[in-house]
Order: sequence, then structure tokens, then C-alpha cells
Amino acid sequence: MPNSAATTTADPLARLIQKPQFVGWLGAADFTRALVLTSDVWKAQAHGVPHNCFLLAATTGATLEEVLLLRVTGSAEPPTDAELLTKLDKLKSRAPASGGDLTVEEFQFGLLQCRVLGTFYLMAGQLRLGSDVENFAQAAGLAVYRPDGAALEAIVNYLSPARLAAAAEEARRLGLQGDLPHFPIGTVRYASTERLHRGGQAARAVFNLNAVDFLARRTAVFGMTRTGKSNTVKKLVSVVQHTGTDFKLKIGQIIYDLNGEYANANQQDKGSLAEVFPGDTVRYRMMPTPGFELILNNFFVQISEGHSTLRGLLEAGKVPRSADLEAFLSMDFIAPNREDCSNDYEFQRQTAMYQLKLAAYQAMLARAGYELPPGFKITFEVNAAIRNKVNPAVNPADGLTATQAYEWFNLVRQIQDELITVKGGSWIEPDTNVLINLLLQKNDQGGYIPGYRLLQPYKDYHAPNRSTDVCDEIYNHLVNGKIVILDLSVGDPVQRERLSKRIARHILTSSMATFNAGQHPPHVVVYVEEAHNLIGRTEALSEIWPTIAKEGAKARIAIVYATQEVSSIHPNILANTENILVSHLNNQNEISELAKYYDFGDFADSLIRAQDVGFARVKTLSNPFVIPVQIDKFDPEKERQRGAGGPGH
Repeated sequence: MPNSAATTTADPLARLIQKPQFVGWLGAADFTRALVLTSDVWKAQAHGVPHNCFLLAATTGATLEEVLLLRVTGSAEPPTDAELLTKLDKLKSRAPASGGDLTVEEFQFGLLQCRVLGTFYLMAGQLRLGSDVENFAQAAGLAVYRPDGAALEAIVNYLSPARLAAAAEEARRLGLQGDLPHFPIGTVRYASTERLHRGGQAARAVFNLNAVDFLARRTAVFGMTRTGKSNTVKKLVSVVQHTGTDFKLKIGQIIYDLNGEYANANQQDKGSLAEVFPGDTVRYRMMPTPGFELILNNFFVQISEGHSTLRGLLEAGKVPRSADLEAFLSMDFIAPNREDCSNDYEFQRQTAMYQLKLAAYQAMLARAGYELPPGFKITFEVNAAIRNKVNPAVNPADGLTATQAYEWFNLVRQIQDELITVKGGSWIEPDTNVLINLLLQKNDQGGYIPGYRLLQPYKDYHAPNRSTDVCDEIYNHLVNGKIVILDLSVGDPVQRERLSKRIARHILTSSMATFNAGQHPPHVVVYVEEAHNLIGRTEALSEIWPTIAKEGAKARIAIVYATQEVSSIHPNILANTENILVSHLNNQNEISELAKYYDFGDFADSLIRAQDVGFARVKTLSNPFVIPVQIDKFDPEKERQRGAGGPGH
């Protein structure tokens, strides 16, 4: 029988104690710290006592009323207190009974410094874990064990009755029926060296995630590059997706993929999410690519968005400036509002002028080589008097081709002085006049300007076949429970950031509108890579990303943000983050920042030293303390089998 054998009893408290895993005696304790007397022999019999491992301290009598939960934080020097030394000497005298034929001198005793994490006890037949201790007067009578296997699983997956009830209520509100969804995500790992505590016949303890912890919550994933952040995020995506499938609940997920790690298979991960969930994944890119939808909009249909894109590109580019270009950059395309007009006649007049402005803009785009949508015509209305003056053979209300529109505006410019309104002013308003100048490449004085040619380098940002706003399309995918991956690894960085924020704002606005209408918004999980660029500590809390992190929960929006820098995240957001998963960090400043939260300070040394991929320290909403976990490798084949009802489903 392996050493991990637990006591075979119906008592959940007694099942935690595994006699073969004895490591020593509790020499001293207070409300926060404990000193454990151990020996080389005992540690070897228990397959080692690594740094940060869990220990259990319990009485050796027949009646077991409580068990102290400890974590090893380091070794300790022999005490100078005479009374404590006497107590330790008495404990050493128990060594032969536990060590066979060895003498006390041969035991090589030492001391372990531990943190007291809490007390396991029974109440109404249920296992409870208090986060402190009530009494430590009998510390010298407590034997100490290193739990593994089933006992360790019970510890790391413990959920208090209060948390179980709260999670069940949350699950009910979220639409989850039946047992709480738990998914294995890794196994307990204490140290980089795995020869004893995870090697050979050592029983590994599986750590499960409570999926409810991640819905409508904030989750941080910290770690240096190539230490498993993307693998962890893929595991989280998989957990959420399987939750939706198993519980017949639509949960939309959107990944802001700055490096293309999720949209594409790579050598490290041997598979992409799109390959695992092909029917549930939609990928977007800024450039035309097989298998990807365009994240771009149709400039002829989404007018304001197209103009904003061009404005950003032109302002970032080194293009010759002119009065007409400056006017183009500063204009807007907001349609007239009836409430802003004094009467119907004024509203109709402004609407006609807006249509003319729109037509001049569309004609300019077409002249610059922007492909018109299939069957698209440039359409606007003008009164009969103007139409007869410009070209009585053509009625713009019937729709013009790009060539016809160019010729029509060319004729307008030739007789522009004759086109006078009833108020005696020019029929062509200033913005429209600027657009005609750019279309015809002539300024008001007739001099040459580059005009529409300045727009030609940016044709690839236009999606001629899109009929709806890409934000609406993406949100509809999320409502239907799809995984949306925005591959932001290609394209202009300024436009990527602007589009990213616009999509995020649309998701929050749409979900909040549903919430404010008294209805249930869709479940959405937003994953953000390189989060320090979006929700950094200097970012205004009114910006969209901090707003989602602060207020998204009420609209059923969860956010998972990943970065190398703990210190770069806005402190207000980090302080309200319910779940934190951390792998290797390489400097003391980041460790010091992390140590402000929960009990991550216990892992400061190992987080800097251990660079093993996927070796994480995990604190979730349901877990009362940090747990060291080796995150399972994202295995596309296993995930596909599970989705198809195979092993593990």
C-alpha cells in the first residue's frame, strides 16, 4: 500500500490523517506561526517535505476533534528559550517508537517554520475549515503529517458550506442547473524538483476549478513570457466552454490576441482553440486571411467608423497637410436630428445637405480605389432646379455609379457660382466643398492638391462585403455563445488599439442596456493579453477597460487579464480581482507588489527561482488560501475527445 493511504473511515476529519505520512511533532504554535520538530528519517518516509507544502497537525488519541492546517515557509534555528528546548527534547525521545532500530542521536533532527492556515473541524457532520485557531495550549501533543493523494485533494478542493451555498445561488442566477461545475486544471506541485513529492509512486492530487468563480468575475494571470500564461488562458477558455456545453448555457468568450497565440496553432502548444472548437470559434483579423473574418468595417456603410479610421491613419502617417485635409480630419458625419431643428423644413434641408456631403465622401472613396459593395449606388436627392442646372439627364435619387458621381460633382464645381440657395448663399456647404476639392484634387483657388490620393494607401482597412457593423456582428456571436478571437498581431498598432476599445465599449454598452432594461444580459468572458497596455495603473478609471473591470460584473461580463507586470495593473482593479494565477516572476519589485495580496508572500522565493512552465500559484474566489499547482498542458486532442463525449466528459 502506498504511503498516501488515508484512514478508512466515514469521518471526513479522520480521513485527512495518513499515518504513514508522519513527519514530526508540533513543538510550538501561536495564532499565526508554528514550529515543527522533524527528522531526516521521518521526512524520507513521507517522501520529502518541500518548501510551501501543506502539513496537518492532529492529536494521536482516539478522539479527533480538530486538525491544524499548516504551510511550510522555511527552516528554523534551534530556539534559545529553555522551556521550549526542554519540550523539544521530550519530543525527540519519541523517535525510536517511530523510527525502528535507530537511536535518537541518529535521527538528525531539525525544525520547520510554518504558517498556520486554519483549523479543520466537524460541525453537524460536515467538514469545516476556520481561517484561524482557537487554542494551541496542547501543541506539544500534536503529531504532524504531510498529506498527499486523496487527503491533499480534499484540502485543496475544500469549499466551505457558506461558499457552497453562495456558489449554488450564483450558479442559479447564472442559469446553471444541477451540481456546481468543477473541472480539473492541474495537480498540486510544491517545488521545481519533483523527484520525491511527485515522482515514482507518489499520489498526485488533482486541483479543480469552480467555473462559477470565473463567470462575471475578475481574473489575473501573471508570469514572464514562456512560463505558461497562454496555456493557462487556453485552459480557462476550455473550462468555460465545457461549462456552457455541459449545462446548455450560452457563454460568449472574446480573446484580444495581441501575439496571435490563440488564433493560430504554434510549435509550443501544438494546437489552437479554433482547431479544438471549430464550430464554436470565429476568428477576426485586420487583413484578408483564409479562415478569418475581417475585423474591419465597410467604409461606404459604416460612415463614421470609416472616417474615424482614416483620420487615425492620416494623422499617424507622414502626409502633406493642407487646409482641405485639415478640414477633412476635423469634420464629422453625424446625421441631422429632428429635435435639433426648429421645424420640418429645416430638418429636411439639413438632411438633404447631409446626403450631399455623404455622396461627395463616397465618391471620393470610390475615386481613391475603395471597392464599392456589390450593387452599391451613390444616392442622394436634389431639387429639380439644381438637377436641371447640373445635368438634367441624370437623377442622383436613382443612384449613381462611381464614375457618374465623379462626373456629376465635376459639373457642380464648374457651375458652382450659379447654385445659389433661396437665402442667397452657396448651395454647397463648407464640408461638402472640402470633399469636392479632395475628389477633384483642386483647392478653392484651382491649385492642385493630392486630394483622394492620400487615402489610397489605406484601402486594405475597408471591407466591401460587410453589411453590418463589425461590433454588432461580434456581439451577436457572443450572445450565441461563440469564442471570438481577435488576432491583433497584424495591422496598424494605432488602429488595433482604437478598434479594440471600440469593440469593448460596444460589448459593455450593449450588455448594460439589457441590464438597465430589467433583462438578463448574455454571459461574456473577455480575455486581454498584455493587459498593462490597457488597464495600467496610470489609466483613468473612466476609460473603457478599467470601467469593464470595475462594473462589468453587473452586466455578466467577466474579464481575464494577463501580463508580466503585477505592478503595472491599476491598484483599484487588482484589489478587486477575485482570482489570481501566477507563474514565474523575475524581480523583487513585482514579488513585493504581489505579496500585498492574500498569502502570496509565502511563495516569494519560489516564484523568482522556479521557472518551470505552467508551475503556478493559484488563489480563486472559492479557495481560502493560495495553492501551488502544475497547470495541465492544453492538449487539443484530449479537449476534442471531451467535447465529443469522450474520456473525461
